[in-house]
Amino acid sequence: MFTVKKILIPVALSPSCAWAVQYGVQLARWFDAELLFLHIGNCLREKVEAFLGPAVKDARYEIAICHGDPADVIVRVARETSSSMIVMPTHAHGRFRRFLLGSVTAKVLHDVDYPVLTGVHQQTNPSPGPAGIHQIVGAVDTNESFVPVTRGALEFGALFNATLTLVHAVPAADETSDNRGEIELREHLFHMAEEKFDRLKREAELDVTISLAGGEVSTVVREAALRKGAELVVIGRGHTQRALGRLRTHSYSIIRHSPCPVLSI
Repeated sequence: MFTVKKILIPVALSPSCAWAVQYGVQLARWFDAELLFLHIGNCLREKVEAFLGPAVKDARYEIAICHGDPADVIVRVARETSSSMIVMPTHAHGRFRRFLLGSVTAKVLHDVDYPVLTGVHQQTNPSPGPAGIHQIVGAVDTNESFVPVTRGALEFGALFNATLTLVHAVPAADETSDNRGEIELREHLFHMAEEKFDRLKREAELDVTISLAGGEVSTVVREAALRKGAELVVIGRGHTQRALGRLRTHSYSIIRHSPCPVLSI
């Protein structure tokens, strides 16, 4: 089961981190989890408390103040405290968000094995909190990541009574072409993907429907999220010791392009 006992939220006392605080607090209430707010720098605890403000009222939380390289500290604290999830913004703004992913966030995504929820921090139009999750898009691939990502997305969706749409991108399939050869190639690639998913579903005893689309992975996921009005995208990130296929390679791009928060597991 998708269980969360402790949520780690790095806070840099910035507006984007304010979103992470609010979102993390709501998640903690849903999961009945503890919160650990981590500040890396020279701020006094009182200043961090003031930043958290009324958002943490009635929440169970601790504050840790550390020094060092932000990404290294976040990874170390997550491991030492057995955190179940990390919630943090991407630290890229406006039109540049599609081309940049903050170096701290990127390193954390690469180095930790825990679920990481990254948010779209549009300050003028903030993403809704967990209570507003009604549509979830899960991006799946035809490898060993399929089962954990699908089960995680199903369990997360059940928690919020949300509708889950699973999508798979076939980059080599050009859906815009009406060339006969391209059409036959697309049909062949889709058929191969369907056969692989059928086998994976049988082995895992999963009764799910997967929508196939041709195009770049991040584009397919973004378009599915926009089409469904999704409030959350779930992807497989894999671990540093072993790659889990194209979704690991494309995870940064998916996060950059996503119109809503992304939970990478």
